Amino acid sequence: MAFELELDGLAKQLVMNCIVDSYAENQLKLIFLPELEVMLKPDIESQIKQSLERKLGVSLKLEFKSTTALGCETPHEADERKREQHRQQVIQSIKEDPVVIKLNTVFGAELIEDSVVKI
Repeated sequence: MAFELELDGLAKQLVMNCIVDSYAENQLKLIFLPELEVMLKPDIESQIKQSLERKLGVSLKLEFKSTTALGCETPHEADERKREQHRQQVIQSIKEDPVVIKLNTVFGAELIEDSVVKI
């Protein structure tokens, strides 16, 4: 969502860690975990509201609320999960590579999984 809203910095980080609690009659409530409350400043809230209004083409009443549990994953968590799934697929394909198998058989080489990162 944040990349579509053309946000950056703290505004993007906050939106990526929020979920929609409710939306009705152009009133949008976003919820987030308490540790992110320090990020919620009037200028950040204004940036997010303006970006949402531009994207949706409506005037919004935007409300942010802190909650102890979100009940589903945030966009940030979804991105992290997808990155980790991709990383695990890459690790598996490296392990199945014939050259890697040969190196393991001949020299006892092992893949250090923590070293596998996207470049």
